[in-house]
Order: sequence, then structure tokens, then C-alpha cells
Amino acid sequence: MKPYKLHILVCNDSDCAPKGSQQLYEKLKELVNAGNLRDEVKVSKSTCLDDCENGPNILVYPKATLYNNVASEDLEKILDAHLKGKDVPKLQHRKMLE
Repeated sequence: MKPYKLHILVCNDSDCAPKGSQQLYEKLKELVNAGNLRDEVKVSKSTCLDDCENGPNILVYPKATLYNNVASEDLEKILDAHLKGKDVPKLQHRKMLE
């Protein structure tokens, strides 16, 4: 099996879930399916990404870029940018590996 180009983790822990993280997860899955990207992008639910007060949070690998306060309308920008090997600077909070 070929490795995924991106792995996107959506925090679904007790602080992010009430802020809409489940809806973000579902929307990301829809975008991946609609774009026929299932072989390139894996979307998973995650436990705490350790930035609870700024949720909902998503983490995009392989660059380990953490995004905070993510809204549904941000998801296409994030997905498109990372497929091109870029970040979305105005949304980016910090690199997890720094």
C-alpha cells in the first residue's frame, strides 16, 4: 500500500467536540471523497492535541502543522494548500515538531 500524502487529525476530545470538531471531521471526509483523494489523504479523529483553549484544532502531517479555531470554511484552504506542500499562514498556530 502506498503511503498517504497527508494525514489530517481532527481533535475530538472533550474541549474541541462541543466546538464543532465532529462537523469538521465529517466535512473533511466529504471533501476528500468528493475530490477523489482517498488514496492520498487520510482523515482521522484524535484525542487531545494539547491546545484546548484554542480549539477546534486539526493537525496536518507530514509537516505536523497545527491549526486552531478551525472553521468549516477553512477546510478547503487547508486541504488545498497542504496538497501543494504549503501551509495556510494566517490560520497556522505553530508547528508541532518545532
